[in-house]
Amino acid sequence: MKFIKSLHLPLISRLILGVIFIYASYDKILNPAAFSENIHNYHLTPVFVENLAALIIPWLELIIGVFLILGVFLEGSISITIGLLVFFIVILTQAVIRGIDVHCGCFKTAADAGTTDLRAELIKRIVEDFLYLGMAFIVKFRRKFTNLDKETV
Repeated sequence: MKFIKSLHLPLISRLILGVIFIYASYDKILNPAAFSENIHNYHLTPVFVENLAALIIPWLELIIGVFLILGVFLEGSISITIGLLVFFIVILTQAVIRGIDVHCGCFKTAADAGTTDLRAELIKRIVEDFLYLGMAFIVKFRRKFTNLDKETV
């Protein structure tokens, strides 16, 4: 148990999530029109919602990423992170179930030239999001990881 505590999993998870969210926001902030098109390809919402989401989500990702790295507003930041990750998992999963071959738009607004199997790419992103969700829960319940000594006494 002391080994697990010595790993500082909540801190490492928080920093990794922060960097991932900042990285994910970068291309979408620079090109909101392309991100809006990515959202459109999921065929879930009206155009005005797509445009609004394309303007809000990247900035939210950036702010959440910065807050996670700095460790400020942590309870709210990690709760929003969990909500976003669950939302992303649901959106990607419904696309796979419906058989929609779409570039996810998770980190880049345009698909890489070598990417031919978009369905496999979506499944890979879903698995990654579950991993990130696990890390987010480690941060959310960090007190359990920092109080391991007290449980074994």
